[in-house]
Amino acid sequence: MISLYLEAPFAACRTFTAGWYRPTAPYLTPSAVYGLLLNVAQVESRLREEDDRHDGSAAATLMMPGLPEAELAIGVPEVQVRGGRAGTPIPAECLFPRVHSTFQQLHNYPVGASGKDRAAACKGNKYNITPVRREYLSNVRAVVNLRGNDELQQRVLEGLSGKLNSGRYGVPFLGDNSFLPDRMEPLKEPVPVRWYERVTTSAVGIQDHAARLTISIDRADLSKTSSALFAPAEIGKCKPEESAWLKVGG
Repeated sequence: MISLYLEAPFAACRTFTAGWYRPTAPYLTPSAVYGLLLNVAQVESRLREEDDRHDGSAAATLMMPGLPEAELAIGVPEVQVRGGRAGTPIPAECLFPRVHSTFQQLHNYPVGASGKDRAAACKGNKYNITPVRREYLSNVRAVVNLRGNDELQQRVLEGLSGKLNSGRYGVPFLGDNSFLPDRMEPLKEPVPVRWYERVTTSAVGIQDHAARLTISIDRADLSKTSSALFAPAEIGKCKPEESAWLKVGG
């Protein structure tokens, strides 16, 4: 097992939605963290349309079959981490990321004569403009534990040390290619973490910061995208409970 510390000024873990409102999950999703680890380990996760294995069911880049299987546990550290070691405690009101919104105008180019009935009223201006609200997170801190795949764990460590930079596609990012992590490093000692655990039917009372987080994505058939309801533990622990571990890949 390896333990990693991740820190980023901004991130976005958006669900598959269409329309003017593009929400983000309130914390890093397992699917996003797994994708980040694959990038660091230089494991290709994209199945391009020109690939013979692409079934043509969707005009989009799909997920590569047979990705490395492993188990993840993700949580919010209760202390600052520098150099892989525990530092000063983080105030309770600053533990979790904040959700922000940015507003944009999106313009699409109509095909053929689509939308021409609005052209005259716009007097030469663009007539296919839609105001859009996009959410994003700020001040993201996470501890990620990875187990169950020694080869992937070793490649992640090699990637973090700069040994796998040759031929890498792009850079590691968190949901948006302009949202880059500031820090990603192995932990040298355990730190107290509020691990995200699955919410079960036996749960009692209101669980703060509960959210549905995406575990795996199927771009060809969104009905096969999997998610579950998670909530962080009320008390930080150095070791995650078994309920915090979940399988990814395959």
